[in-house]
Amino acid sequence: MNHLMVTLPSIIFSLLIILLLAYTDPRRRKIFNKAEIKGNAAFVLRPLTRKLLSWCLLLPFIPLVMMANYAGILMYCGALTVIGWLVSELPSTII
Repeated sequence: MNHLMVTLPSIIFSLLIILLLAYTDPRRRKIFNKAEIKGNAAFVLRPLTRKLLSWCLLLPFIPLVMMANYAGILMYCGALTVIGWLVSELPSTII
C-alpha cells in the first residue's frame, strides 16, 4: 500500500500536465485544423513554460527514489508512457 500512496497522486499530477501540454500544443492544433479557434486561441503557453511543464513530469521521481520505492517508479514510468500514448491518440476535438 505504501507505493500506491505516492504513485497514484503522481500519476494524476502527470495526467493533468500532459493534458495541459496537449491542449496548448500549437502543432497539434495546426495538424487538426484548429489553428483558427474562436475564443480559445488566447490560451497559448510560451515555449519556456512548456519546457518547464515537461520537466515537471520528472518531479514525482524524487519522492519515489528517496523512499526506495522501485515498484512505484516502474508503475509511474509505465503509466506515464500509457497516458502519453492515449492523449496523443485522442482527436484534437476532445482535448
